[in-house]
Amino acid sequence: MRTIDDLVRERPAPAGTPPQVRQEPLAAYLARADYGSSSTLRRVLRSGPAAADAPFEDDGSQRLAQALHALVFEPARFAADHLVLDRDTPPAEEAIEALDRTWITGTEFARLAGARDAIRAYPRAPLAEWIDAGMKEMSIYWTDEAGRRWKARPDCFSDEVILELKTTGDVRPRAFGRTRKRFGYDLQAAHYVDAVRRLTGRTPRFAFVAVELQPPHYAWLHELAPAELARAGALLELARQRLAAARA
Repeated sequence: MRTIDDLVRERPAPAGTPPQVRQEPLAAYLARADYGSSSTLRRVLRSGPAAADAPFEDDGSQRLAQALHALVFEPARFAADHLVLDRDTPPAEEAIEALDRTWITGTEFARLAGARDAIRAYPRAPLAEWIDAGMKEMSIYWTDEAGRRWKARPDCFSDEVILELKTTGDVRPRAFGRTRKRFGYDLQAAHYVDAVRRLTGRTPRFAFVAVELQPPHYAWLHELAPAELARAGALLELARQRLAAARA
């Protein structure tokens, strides 16, 4: 299996500044406000340029979704950062340390584990294989031909495919299609494809892994067709131009 270093060595020389890839905490990635992200670009399209520099605020509503990401892609980090009540009983000397961990009830963990298992057992694509072999939660930073600075943090990627995990109430194509449109997920997809293409020199496929946290934990792989990615790419460039104009 090729490593990040292998992929970087093999890529053709890209235009702009060569991308850098880092393994870093999510908090460090979010703190780099000098680089534009897909979240920034989606805010620009939805609310206008004035929303570009709005700070990230974690209101807790994504607690289980964030926990699922850790459980699926970084199980060691999940174990270190989360305390599952009724399962993990910390010794008395660790009680203070446990206060800094994210607490998950036994019922919530059962939902998370069910969703993880549904993803890994997905019958129509080798998701478990792709996840195990891919680069997970890595930050990519680059400067494009116009001197604009960008960052991306795909959930899991290789030079062949990018996987982005989304929790949702209904994984079926029509319902998830509405969710994609509402939250601007396709623009995020185009941004991530650009990041990985610049890093590896190859244009990967892109797929959303949608899963329901409620039993029976239906999962569905939504791979974007080339035409969908092309439309998203055009929207991405529009958003980038608007952001650049707002910061000029």
